[in-house]
Amino acid sequence: MKYTITGACKSVVGNVRKNNEDNYYFNFKTMKEDNEGTNKTKTMQFENVDNIVCAVFDGMGGEVKGERASYLGSSILKKHIQKNTNRKFIWKEYIEEANDKICEEMTENLRMGTTMAAIQLLKEKISICNLGDSRIYGIKNRKLEQISVDHTDENLNKKLEITNRKPRLTQHLGIKKEELKLVATERYFEYEDFDKILLCTDGLTDMLSNNEIEEILSQKIDVKEIVDELVNKALEKGGIDNITVIVLELRKKKKINYKVVLPILIGAVLIFSIIISNIKGSGFEIVVDNYSEGIVVGESYDFKYKGNVTISFSNDNLEFKDNKITAQKEGITIITIKNKKGETLYNKTVKVFPK
Repeated sequence: MKYTITGACKSVVGNVRKNNEDNYYFNFKTMKEDNEGTNKTKTMQFENVDNIVCAVFDGMGGEVKGERASYLGSSILKKHIQKNTNRKFIWKEYIEEANDKICEEMTENLRMGTTMAAIQLLKEKISICNLGDSRIYGIKNRKLEQISVDHTDENLNKKLEITNRKPRLTQHLGIKKEELKLVATERYFEYEDFDKILLCTDGLTDMLSNNEIEEILSQKIDVKEIVDELVNKALEKGGIDNITVIVLELRKKKKINYKVVLPILIGAVLIFSIIISNIKGSGFEIVVDNYSEGIVVGESYDFKYKGNVTISFSNDNLEFKDNKITAQKEGITIITIKNKKGETLYNKTVKVFPK
């Protein structure tokens, strides 16, 4: 079944803290190590699901080590995904790499670590993975469900009737192998299981109840508005910690009603014939197009066309020179070729992965 994925992401320092120990991986991007969150809510949309990865990280440690740990978690994830453009992405391999790097930077007296809550959207299934108490929720028909697992000593607190402290983490990135075995929670779901999915750090869940989160996620508004409302509500209720939120909406593409579509198709054929005549009139032809599923920043592929036409790009992520398309920046770019009348003869979407 085909799905359209729309996502939004925001990270804020909150009302109390002066620094942001959170980070994220969203639409190929992470935040800098020393950051003050995002001024605007970031968005993305993919018409076809193919290895879309999102994650939130909540760092902890002395001095500035919290920021460092969450940054390492997000930046290493970014590099790991780039190295695995063949889609053979394995959570365990990434976790081992990130954990080793964080542990390398720790000293005897200065520890650091970060939670992680992540999702991978593949063609046929949804994969989630988490360490710590950053959470992942799914909602279906206005019913909220936590689908991640909190790695804390909450049950011990209840057993000992400890009420004056928050449950401590039992799993996170930044645990030395000789101290404790690192075991992440991995789960798999079908696309039909959810309408929306939320990833968040505990800056949100410490401020809002599940019922409040459910009510906001159930609204029939776009994901950007949902993210803004979640963050604003958490700030209104105190905002004592950094808050990072990612919301994904999963929309099933509707089946074609051919009784309705047939007249449209006939009209489209007529329009297409006109376009073809224009193309022939302009002498337009794609001679070479070696683009496959994506390219990496700095890489090029052969692209050659002929005809009395103009080529343009939706942004400056790509450069066309000497019959080559070269990736300048990561992201999504639409290539458009038009004739002198301004009629579109060619459209292609190019995906650029980080280096």
